[in-house]
Amino acid sequence: MLLIEKSLPLLVMVMLVLILWILFISRNKYKKMAFQDFSSGLPNRHALHQFVHKKRKKKVAIFYIDLDNFKYIYDTYGHIKGDQVVLSFGNKILKLKDAKQGFFRIGGDEFVFISDYVNKDYTKKVAESLLKNINHSIYFKDQAITIRGSIGISIGRLHNNFELLLDEADQALQVAKQQGKNQIVYHDANHCKFPTVHRLC
Repeated sequence: MLLIEKSLPLLVMVMLVLILWILFISRNKYKKMAFQDFSSGLPNRHALHQFVHKKRKKKVAIFYIDLDNFKYIYDTYGHIKGDQVVLSFGNKILKLKDAKQGFFRIGGDEFVFISDYVNKDYTKKVAESLLKNINHSIYFKDQAITIRGSIGISIGRLHNNFELLLDEADQALQVAKQQGKNQIVYHDANHCKFPTVHRLC
């Protein structure tokens, strides 16, 4: 009995440490889940806004990406393969980006890539690299699914302007899709277009 009484405080301490550890692990797990898209595991809108808050003083280029004919892929191949298409594309872009860039899924087939603005040539290089990595095929046994995408770009300082810049990038994206898809459009007064052979105006 005396031995049990002596060891009781130690047992209580061990139990408290275990409980605190479990709470810590659970908190981190749910916090991580809050910043991930449920079906793909890619960073989501919450992660996007957190990233923007950290970058609020920076001048950035926002690349609004939409997978072309994604509804057709879902309708033809089903939701499971459609989700695998998203995951394949997302993983390629996550490997492409560096630590200062951000990539987020904000809708079914809509994504946002954000990079610090260096100059026009650098922005064009990033855009063309993104388009090249969007355009690929993934294989399911004897089936090949070809992925294509369109990109709209806006440039500006994030401070109090994020929603405006995002809207401008979306407007440029819509122009890209209207003009034939699988291309890049930069937002300005004339919606200047620069598919690979043209300079960013």
